[in-house]
Amino acid sequence: MSEGPKYTFKTLFFEATRDCNFSCPMCMASSNNKPLVAKSLKNQLTTGEIEEYVFKGGKEITLDTITWSGGEFILRPDAIELVHMATAYGYSSIVTTNGAYMDRDKLMELKKASGNTVVIAVGINSIDEKNIETRDIDCEVALGVLELCEELDVRRNVVVTIGKHNLDTLGSTLDWLEKKNIPYNRSPFTPRGSGDAFREELGFSSDHMERFIHPELRKHPLGYISYTPFFLSPEVHERYSKGSKNVTVPQSPSIGCWCGTWLAMTAEGDVAPCAIMLDDVNCGNVRDKSLHEIVHTSETFQRILDREQLQGKCGRCRYKFTCGGCRALAYYYNGDVMAEDPTCFFEPEDETTVSEHEEQTNKMFKRFAFMQRAADKVVSTERERARLEMADEVEAD
Repeated sequence: MSEGPKYTFKTLFFEATRDCNFSCPMCMASSNNKPLVAKSLKNQLTTGEIEEYVFKGGKEITLDTITWSGGEFILRPDAIELVHMATAYGYSSIVTTNGAYMDRDKLMELKKASGNTVVIAVGINSIDEKNIETRDIDCEVALGVLELCEELDVRRNVVVTIGKHNLDTLGSTLDWLEKKNIPYNRSPFTPRGSGDAFREELGFSSDHMERFIHPELRKHPLGYISYTPFFLSPEVHERYSKGSKNVTVPQSPSIGCWCGTWLAMTAEGDVAPCAIMLDDVNCGNVRDKSLHEIVHTSETFQRILDREQLQGKCGRCRYKFTCGGCRALAYYYNGDVMAEDPTCFFEPEDETTVSEHEEQTNKMFKRFAFMQRAADKVVSTERERARLEMADEVEAD
């Protein structure tokens, strides 16, 4: 066990391969850069290294969930084996996919490997023909995977990348997900990787946030898992979470900006505080240091874990702990992970300034927290059941 304080991260977002069957022009992982992908494939973490550095090392920072991503994760020859091993070590697995190869047989393999606990996450930016403009695939493919998951009793999730490309369709997309009772994560477009060429075309402003994006985000409790700006009363979160936090970053449930409650890693083992900072913010490599040591010795991680260090209007905001502002957008547009969020429209004078949206946020958060608490109990129970079943299989062999 590494020396130092105990950190309570929950999720590792692991871009386990840059290999992909698509070539989306704004790919954050640069999977459309074939020379880069070829180089990465020679250097990506092996099955054994993932077991040592992630499955074993993750326990030191209390990880309980691994989000497998890419590229296209299931292109890794050991993808099913990795999900099975993760389950045996007591982790939940979320598999993100573009859906092209996610047929019935593959879903059943993943379901079996995870002891019926896997979550399948697909990307849908627009619930119409505009999806193909940014996803390099028609949304019908993702919808087909969601339908198949429902038929096979596999948990589902949707990732919606938000930018100028879907300002006019965001409302209808989130309404559709709400009606289908499908949880979603919003992910802001950021100029990471190949996306940098689309910085002006797709990046959104604080005006876009105020007029188009935020009104939709704040009215859907199924998406309260993570977005900014998040105007939750600190007192409400304290009451619901009973003070649970990773240093200063709120947890149980995690809200606002997830930097400080999750962390991310490239296929080659480089670690960053957020998936959309990978490659550009490198805090260390797991081949050189354990995850605990990377977090403990990285100035970037230590700053992010201390929200008292937030700058600009984020630093003087009533919601600096329950929101935190998007650290990735702060980095890409203001040059510092602790700078103010350039897409936030709130202008607080000091920490006594209350947002007009606090009451609505508090109300919707309570609905979300109730659902999340019930879901967490189920997931925790099923994760332990699956782990014990895997252990029984090993003993039987």
